Amino acid sequence: METELDTADEPGCFQWAPVKAIGNPPRQRSLHVAVVVDKCMYVFGGYDGSNRVNDFLKYNFKTTKWSQIQSGAERGPSARDRHVAVAHDKCIYIFGGYDGSNRINDFWCFDTENETWTPIESQGTTPSPRHSHSAVEYNHSMYVFAGYDGNYRSDFHEFNFAQRKWAPVQVKNQNQAPKARYRTSAVVWKDTMLVFGGHDGAKHLNDFYEYNFEERIWTQIEQGGKMGPPSPRDSHIAVIHGDSMHLFGGSTGQARNDLFEFRLDTREWHEVKPALPNTSLSPVQGRTAASTQEAIQKATPCPRFCHTGVVYNNSLYIFGGYDGQNRLNDFRQFKLVDEVNVEIPSSSLIQDLKNYINSPLFSDVTFIVEGDKRVYAHKLMCVRCSYFRAMFQGEMREARQSEPVEIKNVSHRVFLGLLEYLYTDELDISLDMAMDLFVAADQFGVERLKKLCERKILTSIDIDNAATILQAADLHTAVSLRQSCFDFILRNFDAVSKTQSFEEMGRANVELVFEILKRR
Repeated sequence: METELDTADEPGCFQWAPVKAIGNPPRQRSLHVAVVVDKCMYVFGGYDGSNRVNDFLKYNFKTTKWSQIQSGAERGPSARDRHVAVAHDKCIYIFGGYDGSNRINDFWCFDTENETWTPIESQGTTPSPRHSHSAVEYNHSMYVFAGYDGNYRSDFHEFNFAQRKWAPVQVKNQNQAPKARYRTSAVVWKDTMLVFGGHDGAKHLNDFYEYNFEERIWTQIEQGGKMGPPSPRDSHIAVIHGDSMHLFGGSTGQARNDLFEFRLDTREWHEVKPALPNTSLSPVQGRTAASTQEAIQKATPCPRFCHTGVVYNNSLYIFGGYDGQNRLNDFRQFKLVDEVNVEIPSSSLIQDLKNYINSPLFSDVTFIVEGDKRVYAHKLMCVRCSYFRAMFQGEMREARQSEPVEIKNVSHRVFLGLLEYLYTDELDISLDMAMDLFVAADQFGVERLKKLCERKILTSIDIDNAATILQAADLHTAVSLRQSCFDFILRNFDAVSKTQSFEEMGRANVELVFEILKRR
């Protein structure tokens, strides 16, 4: 009896199943990238069998919908394959690859909140143009390892997001580093980067290394367990889930669809055998061993390499790749753990806290802004800010009095926005308030809010306001914003230099004008 999959069912533990999806999925492709930000998986670029592409799509895990974000070289990176991508602070960073003619080393940032592409203008020595390299994000830096730039590489580079600067990684025991390779996997677990397999130009590899970011040393991992390591391969995927690394597929000379788990606590490999998928047949309806195996094989992704894999909500998701004959665009899910199916109401914490903003209920401090406007607040929430913490806990005069506290040089609207952030850790920052809120966040020492404002302001830089924003960024030590303003002004100097804001900047801070002229 033929077993039909019921794709309306969610897979159980250790089961493969097609992913529920509506909307138009990405076209068939391999050599693309996929990363998860919040509740979405983003897919960019790759090779469709005829051309390199630069279309950009996302899959929303909550709505189960595919949607296209944007396409076209004029709005973002050029078409490419064999590039890398990492996610950091709700942004996706794309580096390098092959455009069909040349290996490249351009660097792009996509802001998932504003859905805008920005080329990264960096300092330091950028890695050589390359493809088939690997990359991870760790502690506010992007790390790029190995690849092919005309030669197989084992070099290791760091890009610091705050400094916007590339630098070679200073490894203490370089003689213990992995040999040159490409198409290896790299993932982060705790304070280490794990590198498995790849191809060295002569043969497939299955060696396994970890790099300790804190100690700055490479160590080759002894691969224990009864089965030993997976067979040598490249173009596979690896992901971290808990204290395990899962590895799927790749090429050993032939496409593979085996799945392995490396337990990082016991340092042992185990092959993961898929369980029988949910089907329309019950276990007592005469299922034979042959029909059981057929159902498992039908649910399992076909052998492939140059695919992508991500983890979301305790499941491994596989998309696309190449089976040796055809590019693919199937989308499969493998559930890694059993989940307790209990309906949990949405959290109301943020809204509950928001209701106390400027409310006299339980208020134990009153602020006066704009001379006569009272704002009711609660010390317990205000002490998230270092300025108010010093005010209420330290020797400041306001800590010893019960009278209202006057706040100068901050508007009523901006101060309420500051409190909303302190109460809820989030704020919908409007463009017309971003600069004033940025100044207030700097005044009161709220660094994360300052960065959020900084990012919002970055999207609004234009010819007329670039000089004004540069002055504010310089005054309040906003390094990234200051650099972005300089880059914009240098690219558009002839137009910016004729604006009223540039003239006012020259009168207020002639050193900035000199710095601009020196950089030209």
